[in-house]
Amino acid sequence: MDKEQLVERYFENQLSEEEHKILQNYLDTDASFAEEFAFQKNVKQAITLNERAELKQKLQSFESPKSTKNWILKWSVAASIAVVLVAGYWFMNQSPDTTELYDEYYQSYPNVVAPTVRGENKTDLKSQAFYEYDSGNYQKAYELFSQLYATDKDDYALFYSSLSLIELNKPQEAITLMDQFDLNKNNGFTPYFKWYKALSYLKAGEKEKATELLQSLSENQNPQQEQAQKLLKELK
Repeated sequence: MDKEQLVERYFENQLSEEEHKILQNYLDTDASFAEEFAFQKNVKQAITLNERAELKQKLQSFESPKSTKNWILKWSVAASIAVVLVAGYWFMNQSPDTTELYDEYYQSYPNVVAPTVRGENKTDLKSQAFYEYDSGNYQKAYELFSQLYATDKDDYALFYSSLSLIELNKPQEAITLMDQFDLNKNNGFTPYFKWYKALSYLKAGEKEKATELLQSLSENQNPQQEQAQKLLKELK
């Protein structure tokens, strides 16, 4: 039985003892599900308040019209406020969508190593790799940059092969590839490796790992410091 069915049966008071245990396990191990469940439960309680107000109206039908109207109004307002407060709490405490933040901050990194010049027809592996990258043929670019890195172990080849995987919507594979780069290395590629690795973590839904890298970028002066600081604020 999936989570949605469990929640439905819970609110219908139809859960067996075993199903209660399964639901509790989900609540203990899945923070997002627990927040969603708490929100639904609070909304149900607010709705119940409103239903009680209607019942109260019927039970007090023999009271004066004025007093009955005031009573119903009070309960309706209370129920409405409860729904608004619960909904507001829910939205204020929602974790930002990491995929949306990835889409907001991700930009393709340009070829700054060996720009393709129109009219030139170089056949060496490096030129061919960057030609495919500049042309948007990222699968071919990845294959060629991988060959370059296997041969020469140059950081640029590892970087652009990783970028090619990101462009191919393969963030987890890109992360695995970037793991080969020493992030403590002091060279021009380091901040960009950190930045694109952090974005790949966001795409993969690994917020804590992304935050760790962004924190590192935000603490020291580098080309990605300002962007890292902005993104960190949105993640909090």
